[in-house]
Amino acid sequence: MNELFMDFLTILLPSFFFFYMAVTLLHRNIKSMLNRIAALLMLAFQFYFLGEYIKTSLLPQYQMQIVLYGNSPMLLLVICCLVHLSVLIGNPATSAFKRLLPFIYAAPYTLWLGFLITKDHRVLYNAEVTDGRSPLDPQFLLITVLFIAGYILLSVIILAVSWYRVKEIKHRQVLRSLLLSLFLLFAWFVLVIFLLQSKVLTSRNAMILFFIGYLLWAVTLRHLVGKYDIMPDYRKLFHILFKSAPTAILLLDKKGDVKEMNPRAKQWLDGIPVYHIMSYFQFENNMPVVDMLALVQQENEVQWEAQLHNPKKGDLDLIMGLELIEETDEKLYVMHLTDVTSLKVAERKLLKSEQNYKYLAHHDSLTDLYNRAALHELLLEKIERRESFALILIDLDNFKPINDRYGHFVGDLYLKHIALMLENCSQPDDKIGRIGGDEFVWIISSMDENSELDRIVDHRLSLLQKTPFTYKGIEIPISFSAGVSQFPRDATDITTLMKNADEAMYTMKRARKTGISSLAD
Repeated sequence: MNELFMDFLTILLPSFFFFYMAVTLLHRNIKSMLNRIAALLMLAFQFYFLGEYIKTSLLPQYQMQIVLYGNSPMLLLVICCLVHLSVLIGNPATSAFKRLLPFIYAAPYTLWLGFLITKDHRVLYNAEVTDGRSPLDPQFLLITVLFIAGYILLSVIILAVSWYRVKEIKHRQVLRSLLLSLFLLFAWFVLVIFLLQSKVLTSRNAMILFFIGYLLWAVTLRHLVGKYDIMPDYRKLFHILFKSAPTAILLLDKKGDVKEMNPRAKQWLDGIPVYHIMSYFQFENNMPVVDMLALVQQENEVQWEAQLHNPKKGDLDLIMGLELIEETDEKLYVMHLTDVTSLKVAERKLLKSEQNYKYLAHHDSLTDLYNRAALHELLLEKIERRESFALILIDLDNFKPINDRYGHFVGDLYLKHIALMLENCSQPDDKIGRIGGDEFVWIISSMDENSELDRIVDHRLSLLQKTPFTYKGIEIPISFSAGVSQFPRDATDITTLMKNADEAMYTMKRARKTGISSLAD
């Protein structure tokens, strides 16, 4: 019972620490091949020592089957993963070794299967040996030990080559730490084997020592992979991938401060202090950077429009993408900025052109008043809304003689003067347009049928008579005839409204009077 309890404390219980390390590695970054191989190594350790516990303490009658079919392949998987890890950690200096990985995995398992097929299992593992010697067949044991020692030595060589070739300080530190741990593991392995062969230790005690050595080494490996889970280093990877990128890329911490940026970003942000960079951006909806980072944690990746205001470089219109990096110890965010200034300029020009087109399609080119088509649309809208209004048709008197005497240039200036005076006479809700050479339309909104329309309009139009047109000493008095028609009192459609106002206007013109008239007069 004491031995069973000791096995539980020294082998079974701590072996689940391997499982914990494997899970944390996968949880940290399951997409990383380095993490996956390291996790596989931890699981192989766990199953190996779990098999040792079952063989020794629970099911000793099946120890041959457990050793040959369970522990042996798990131990081979451990050393294969060790070499694989060394190749991955030493990358790119060890990229040539990747081609040998299939052979490295296949060689020990081929020999293991060869032994199982060609030799009797009771010869390979003699359960009757209880005097402290290894129950394994000497040849099988020798080859296994050679593979274990050889693969550990191969891992050391790979890491040493990488350490010699790599120039980056942080990468060299990782390789140096792993080399030291492997040297210590190899020395521990040789020492325990020596003590076992010298019969100083029993197989059971040797297994406990093996377990302690592998556990300490695995803890060291997990620490290095966790602490330096940047193989390749995120800054190095950042510069390798994005150094020549046409887009600007910034690396932000959880507070939104800039930690790193690529050359294009430095070019755009030249002259701006690093700690003030984000204040020069204006993001869509004026969202603060911290709020954007919080949103990224929920949606993983977001995209906004943004503007960069650099006093030295000018303004840029940008499309910004923001995503969270989860492979590092601290939360880091990558901000991608794509310059769409030329597209935005073209868009604004197109919008301006469209606005100009709409304006020209609805306004008179000489006076900037509404044209006939625009007035027709406005009148239709008012009629559909059943909104009462008055339509005033204004025709200038003696305009042709002005053109004949002073020329069309002066005539155009005269028309512009009339348009300006009409706008000064109008209220904010009124609409004024020019529908012919010297004909103007004035729409007075929300006109009550019972109001004294003629008096109100006549009062407003009196400004025309009081402000004659002058140009280089030439003074031309303003004379006009106007007719008014009200909706819905006089008519309920545009044609009749215009006809009634036209008849009232010509009544005033035939009387040779300046002023306004309606059919009701």
